[in-house]
Amino acid sequence: MNMELLDRSRYRMCEDSKLLEEARYNPTAELAIVLAERLVEVQAEFDEQFEEAKEAAEDARLDMNQLDDKIYLLQQEIEKLELMLGERDRIIDELRKGN
Repeated sequence: MNMELLDRSRYRMCEDSKLLEEARYNPTAELAIVLAERLVEVQAEFDEQFEEAKEAAEDARLDMNQLDDKIYLLQQEIEKLELMLGERDRIIDELRKGN
């Protein structure tokens, strides 16, 4: 096994903070490869979380639209019932005047 692969294997076992420190003071091509691999992994995780968040936001938007529709229908029902109550009160008043 050549020295570059040994370095790369050693770097792969290190914590991110150690790799960043090493990159600051002793950059190498092998370190760059390992950091690039980590970056690809982080980007993939981010992309997955972003897609999940977009789906959740779309689900929430659909739920809000459905709730808006229910609110509208309930408001229509309230208006209808208020008209019915108004008509009932008018009829009662007419009946009272008639007696």
